[in-house]
Order: sequence, then C-alpha cells, then structure tokens
Amino acid sequence: MLFPVIDGCLELRERHTLSSDRIAAVTVRGHPLLGIRTDRPDVTSSRAAKVSVQHSVAVAFVYGTVGLPQYADQCVGEPVVLELRRKVTVEEDANIPVETAVVIVQTTDGRRFECHVTQSRGTMASPMSDAELEAKFGSLAEYGAPMLDAERLIAAIWAVDDEQDVARTVKMMVR
Repeated sequence: MLFPVIDGCLELRERHTLSSDRIAAVTVRGHPLLGIRTDRPDVTSSRAAKVSVQHSVAVAFVYGTVGLPQYADQCVGEPVVLELRRKVTVEEDANIPVETAVVIVQTTDGRRFECHVTQSRGTMASPMSDAELEAKFGSLAEYGAPMLDAERLIAAIWAVDDEQDVARTVKMMVR
C-alpha cells in the first residue's frame, strides 16, 4: 500500500525540486485500507516505521530515496523526519483502487503539486530497469548480507542461462 505513495513523493520531489523545508503540508489520498493499515504518525521504532505512511512520506522527501536505512531506528527519531511526519495527513477515498495513491503537496509559498500513481514502480505495468534491480539488490545485500560479493553474484545471475552448473551460483548465495 505504501509503494504508490512513495513513488508519488519521489516523483514530486524530483519534478519540482521539493526539499522538506519547502513543504507546508502533504495529503495522501487513497483507499480506506491505506488509512487503516498505515496511518501511524507517531512511530518510535524501525518496525513501526515500515508501516507508517507519515514516515514513508517524510523520508522520501528528506532523503530522495526510501530503503532499509531510512527505516532504521536512528532515522525514525531524526528531527527533520519528525517535523515532516507531523505535516502528513491521510484522506480516505473508497473510489481509489487499493494499489493507487494521490499525493498532494502544499508548499510554504502557497503552491500546490499533485501526483496520482496508478502503477507502482516494480509492477508488471511499471517494471524496474536492470540497473535499478542491480542497485536494489546491491543495497539489500549490503544491508543484510555484507559479506556477500553482490557484484559477482549479480553477474552470475545474469549469466545463469549459460551456466552448466548452477550449483556454483547457488553457493555464492550461502555463507
């Protein structure tokens, strides 16, 4: 449910060069389940932040990326993240499909920007590029399996069709 929200925030940030200090308010409009499952403005741990629309919106605008480091405990309590989280509200709209979201930003100078995401990045309708997949895999491996040679494994996976013995590739995944 958070992926279309995050995509909308990242798109608005890039398209309008929106820094967190220029944002007066963010409204996220989505299916009622969005509010039920993710309207959690006062999270205090990484675990809770992973299902908080307010936290996800804040880190998207503050950092311009949303990955595991942005959900770490130290990020959850950062003053700039806390300040922006307080500016995020959720509006429920039963006419909006569950996989869709509308993100509306009001800036401190009175401007309004809106992004409607109907297909999240990484879906069949909006697939990630090979470079994006490699970057995501590398980031996740660095975070969760730092001893793994991610670049070597990525190369082996791309070449798996030509591999006579896939056991060598599988062994690269086990430590």
